[in-house]
Amino acid sequence: MALEIYKNGDLLANGIALVPIPKGHKGPITVGWNERRNVVTDVADEALVNGLNIVIAHAYCTPSPTCAIDLDDCRASKQWLADRNVDLKALLYSPDAVVIHSGKINSLKLLYRLPVGMPPMPSKSIKNPDKTMMIEFRCASAEGLTVQDVLPPSIHPSGTQYKYIGGGSMLEIPAIPPALLNIWVAIIATNTKVKKLATIKSVTPETPREKARVQEMLNHISADCSYDTYRDVVWSVLSTGWICAEQLAEDWCKTAPHRFEEDNFINVVNSYNPNIANPITIGTLTFLARKGGCNV
Repeated sequence: MALEIYKNGDLLANGIALVPIPKGHKGPITVGWNERRNVVTDVADEALVNGLNIVIAHAYCTPSPTCAIDLDDCRASKQWLADRNVDLKALLYSPDAVVIHSGKINSLKLLYRLPVGMPPMPSKSIKNPDKTMMIEFRCASAEGLTVQDVLPPSIHPSGTQYKYIGGGSMLEIPAIPPALLNIWVAIIATNTKVKKLATIKSVTPETPREKARVQEMLNHISADCSYDTYRDVVWSVLSTGWICAEQLAEDWCKTAPHRFEEDNFINVVNSYNPNIANPITIGTLTFLARKGGCNV
């Protein structure tokens, strides 16, 4: 594992934008610090950041913005990413991984660069069921101003020192893996629900009898299930084209409250496409309900 301490001048020479912060702090305290004009980017200004704690200003790094995957809860993040076909252990142990540890147990940060030409990405976060932070995708604010992450050898307010523990180099921050970038893009896309259901032609009448039949099938399927089953159930309900379909699906998902995530649910809804070959239909719901003991 790498334990390098890089000279601020070398960081600046390699396009890492820096902001000085007082020792004992974990973030800037100067008004307007997140504006480009107040960020140190020139090697000639190295003295402004020497001898202090420092943070990386992601949105203003060159030749492309940097970003952090902030694992506030590594254990929960590992499972959340695995559900989306991303192996966290493989990311952390990649030979070029730039990993930062603040000394906080069960918490790490991975640093990456966005693709050249891509603008700064708005930061997004995923929380645990108890509302504590699980994972954050960090780069910029919704307004495009930079966000920051503390770099070694800064001192955490608790007294611990930030350290690099990955195998990679801050002078060669790797590109963000496409799988992680796709997840981030999907989270951004799900901030607003896409009103698709009006374009889906209903093949089953939206009558009290039919709605009760679908509800009975849902009662026989546990929402505490695999991601694939969860997705297929939601899509199957949406395939009815009913006005109430999305609400039916959401109510079913919430029967496993410890698994429910609003952003993820919206993502599944928005990704439903009834116009592909062999789409998910109400037949999938029927099949799963029968497996659960429903006589439909």
